[in-house]
This record gives sequence, structure tokens and C-alpha cells, in this order.
Amino acid sequence: MTDMSQAAVQNTRKEAYRRASSRLTRSSLLIWNATLAALFAVAAMMPSASNSLSFWFYLLQWITLATAVNLVAGLVGYLPFGFVAFFGIGSYAAAVLTQFHGVSAGWSICGAATAGAALALLFAPTMRLSGVFFSIVSLSLSIVLKSLVSILPEHVAGGSSGVTITAIKDPALAYYLMVALCLVSLAIATLIAVTPYGLRLKAIRDDAGAAAMIGINVTRLRLSVWLLSATIASTCGGIEALYSSVIDPSASFNMLISAKAIIYAALGGLGTVMGPLLGALLMSVVDELIWARFPIANLFILGALISLTVLSMPGGMIGWLLDRHPRFRRWFF
Repeated sequence: MTDMSQAAVQNTRKEAYRRASSRLTRSSLLIWNATLAALFAVAAMMPSASNSLSFWFYLLQWITLATAVNLVAGLVGYLPFGFVAFFGIGSYAAAVLTQFHGVSAGWSICGAATAGAALALLFAPTMRLSGVFFSIVSLSLSIVLKSLVSILPEHVAGGSSGVTITAIKDPALAYYLMVALCLVSLAIATLIAVTPYGLRLKAIRDDAGAAAMIGINVTRLRLSVWLLSATIASTCGGIEALYSSVIDPSASFNMLISAKAIIYAALGGLGTVMGPLLGALLMSVVDELIWARFPIANLFILGALISLTVLSMPGGMIGWLLDRHPRFRRWFF
């Protein structure tokens, strides 16, 4: 490629970044930041209302996991069906460090984050696979990891019966850690959305070959967002372990965790910052209401509602809104 053609490509890329960034006005960012501030102000007061603590904790957990999944599924175009592996390894890292080694809550959460990042690096070669094969391999690896944890000796990881944490019992501490993690994950997603980094990821999602042709390092960017997503998920798993005080292979590596995180992100709108928050918020409330009224048939009813929503709004709630009211594009991202 000649110097002139390289300069033309660079100018084209800069112009694309400028146009995309201009869609996000200062007003939209101010409204988004004000919404987050209001949400987390309410969340910070929840420990005083003990009856609502559990609901708010798991609402924040699902917002965090949906946001983490969206970094891979929405920005890179890979569906990580084995995403639960990171949540599970984070749960076990925090539980084992706390219960068996006497590590403090803060350091155990750091250990959970490190374990997730290390596992993501181990899975890194799968990022070279195409979307479908990546999904299948990630699912298989999560199943293998669950089986491996189950057969470890009890003094190492609790065996098939799991680990009961008695060294630390402070649900309020775990709750505030989840509030902080959720806020950080949404801040990271927002930062990515308004920088060229996010635009490069979307270019890879749309056409990896074309992205490579204009000078984007596809492998490096995929790996970076994979590491980021995995670290958020494993940290989330570690905090949940401290909150619940009980973990076991079946619960920590439950495939429903991957499914719900992907579904919540998709219902809100994959590839958007607001989508995972909106999807997790709405479906958590709906799930709670259905569970209270129909405890036996709740999964069937919830599944039917999700199926109808996906069929009627394939682009998620934000996609549905923007298709009908394009003028709102400057307000939603």
C-alpha cells in the first residue's frame, strides 16, 4: 500500500470515528450519567431495607454480567455460551482463599479477578475460531471445568459438596462491593462506546476481514475485550460467593447463568451500553413478580415471555425504539 493510500485510509478512519462520536451529545451523556447516579444512590440505601437487599444484590449482579457479556457478544459478535466458567472460577477462587487460607474479603476478590483473567488467557486460542465454533468450544470448556472442580479433594476446593464460607459473613460488605463493580462495569462500557476502541471492536464484529484490511489488529482487540469481560465476570462470581456464603459446582457453573446474561443483554439491545442495564432491570422485576405468583410454572412463563419479546423485537428494546423513532439515536447508545 502506497503512502498516499495509507494516508487516505487513516483519514477515512478518523472521519468515521468523528461522525460516530458526534452522535453522542453532551446532553445524552449527562442524562445517562444522571440516570446511573440516581440508580446507584437508591442502591446504596438498600442495606437499610433488609427485605430488599437480596433483590437489589442480584439485580446488580445481572446488570454486571449482562454488561460483561455484551462486551464480547455485542461488540465482537461472539456468543460466549461458556461464560459461566469465569463466574464459577471467580466464586471458587474467593471461597477457597477466604475459607481455607484466611484471606481477607478484599484480597479474595482480587484473587477472583486474577483467576478469571488467567482462565481467559488459557481460553485465548479459541478467539481465533469463527463465531459458532467459538460458542461450542467455550461451552465445552466450561463443562470440563465444572467436572474438574467437582473431583478435586475436599481440602482443596470442597469436592462435589462445595464450600461453606464461615470465615466472613457480611452481606452488606458484599452488597457494596457489587454496587461498586456494577458501576465500574457500566463506566467501562460507556468509555468504550465513546472512544475509537469501541468503534474498532464494532468493525471487527461487522467484518473482521475488512477490519484487518484497514489496519485494525483483530486478534489483539478481541483478546483485550475478552480479558476485560472475563475479569468482570470472575470478580462478580467472587462477590456473589461472599454474599451467599455457600458455593458448589452445580450452582457456580450453572449454564443458566450464561443463558440469562446473554438473554438480558439481547433483550435490552446487544452492542449498546444501555441495553444490558435495561434488559436486566426489566427482566429481574418480571422474574420476581412471576416467581411470587407462579412459583411452579415461573420458568415456563418467563421463557414464553422472553421468546415472544425476542421474536417481536429482534434488535432488543433499544433497537425496536430506534427503528421507530430514529431521532432518539442521539440519546441512546
